[in-house]
Amino acid sequence: MPIEKSEAVILRMFNWSESSRTVVFFSEKQGKVPLVDRGGRSLKSKRGRLMRFARLELTYYRSEKETSGYISDCELLEAFSVEGEGSLGRLAYGSAACELLYLLLPEDQVQPALYDYFIQYQRKLSTVDKRFLPALFLTFLLRSMSLLGYHPSIDFCAGCRKENGKIEAIAGERRFSPERGGLVCPTCQRAGEYYIGLSAEQLRILSALQRASLGEAAHVALSYQETSLLLEVLTKFLKYHSGLVGDLKSLEFLDKLKKTHLS
Repeated sequence: MPIEKSEAVILRMFNWSESSRTVVFFSEKQGKVPLVDRGGRSLKSKRGRLMRFARLELTYYRSEKETSGYISDCELLEAFSVEGEGSLGRLAYGSAACELLYLLLPEDQVQPALYDYFIQYQRKLSTVDKRFLPALFLTFLLRSMSLLGYHPSIDFCAGCRKENGKIEAIAGERRFSPERGGLVCPTCQRAGEYYIGLSAEQLRILSALQRASLGEAAHVALSYQETSLLLEVLTKFLKYHSGLVGDLKSLEFLDKLKKTHLS
């Protein structure tokens, strides 16, 4: 059984005994990989501690006969703090990013650009003012989707490619079709098709965040209502195009944020 080493972050953990669990990592060298953590839940474990919201140096064995290998050792390289002002919001948006990647990433496909971007996001999440957390997450979501091949058409009609600025508004709104992959002009719209209405300002925000760096997004303040609507647009788009079934449970944190006034 070959031993391997890679930098990695934890996406999800599943406990299956009093002492052991399965841990799903996003690794720099292998992509999404599930590994068995034998005895890792025990206080007597002598190897390095597994931490969420951290870069780890992971040593593990890969099995050619079994679906999962197992962890040999780990070393902490960098911890991303979610403490301080807005800590519940940081925790929620950090968890949402991990859960989203867990749902979207294929196993054993190396994604170096996305891995680096995820690390940048976790660093920025630790330091940004809590007012800018929603825009930071939306920017991360849009870029991650694009890196995985899901790129909504926001600046052009998904049918005829007409520019957004030349598309006629209906009752002050333009229409976004999750199924067809983006903005749809009146000429290309179909009877009975589901659309989400967006104002010119909401489309402008989506377009700006789609092109923004994380540093630029870290200076954009969005309300809870704006964030909720834009996330609805993007998650419904993903449901049609990524093969996900049902609601994205990774975004249920929004209700918790609303109740705790973190927006």
